[in-house]
Amino acid sequence: METGKANSIQSSSFNIDLCKQYQLLIQLGLKHFSYCIININTNNVEYFKNLPINDEIINIINKEEILKSNFASTSVSFANFPCTLVPNEVFEIDTSKEMLEFNTEVYDIIKSDKLSNIDAHLIYTIPSEINELVHTFFTNAQQKAQQTILIDQFKQFDNEKEHAYLYINQNILTITAFKKNKLIFNNSFDFDTKEDLLYYSLFSFEQLKLNTETVKVKLYGQIIKEDANYQLLYEYIRNIAFGSRPKQLKFSSEFNNLPDHQFYTLFSQSI
Repeated sequence: METGKANSIQSSSFNIDLCKQYQLLIQLGLKHFSYCIININTNNVEYFKNLPINDEIINIINKEEILKSNFASTSVSFANFPCTLVPNEVFEIDTSKEMLEFNTEVYDIIKSDKLSNIDAHLIYTIPSEINELVHTFFTNAQQKAQQTILIDQFKQFDNEKEHAYLYINQNILTITAFKKNKLIFNNSFDFDTKEDLLYYSLFSFEQLKLNTETVKVKLYGQIIKEDANYQLLYEYIRNIAFGSRPKQLKFSSEFNNLPDHQFYTLFSQSI
């Protein structure tokens, strides 16, 4: 199944009339909209859809009748928006905008997430149009940045040895690295070519003193074994492999054609 196209998967057990037993998870970006529905009684992912942004996002949402159901709960993650990590000891909500402006241009809305098991907040910024859209269509939804979900999930893995996680979405590479179970790096890079992707990966490893012969690297997102991005990374990084789905969730056979490492942050919102 290719990402970037309108993909839809529905399990045989899915029944929208049981929406009170379902949790709706949404991932939203300027060029990205995907969602899935999980049965909260069984932890079974029963519906999934990935939609390209080729129209006004409001029109896209309005056409999705399923999204108008009354779910038990709803969660939204914001994908590929500018963000920065700030230690709790210096974090102040009133100065969040100034801290973001050190690293990036900011939109109208500034938000922050407290990270689990890490003494830091993630500050991020989204356009007012995106903020209003969420409040209009998904009023009571829990909200998090994609980066928050990635860090919180990767932190739960065994990172005693050096580990790096590469997440690729809409030509944006996010690198998250750990050493001795401590987060040592999290940053995102825009890239256009496979050479850009390799450069940012190797440059980050060099700055972090991560040996490409020994560091264990897991890949997630819009990358497959057959594409040029993977082939080039594989040439230069010895221990590289694709990640897997969250183990807490169940996927029926209808999902077999969806690679396990794709849409990881969407599925992980339920955890």
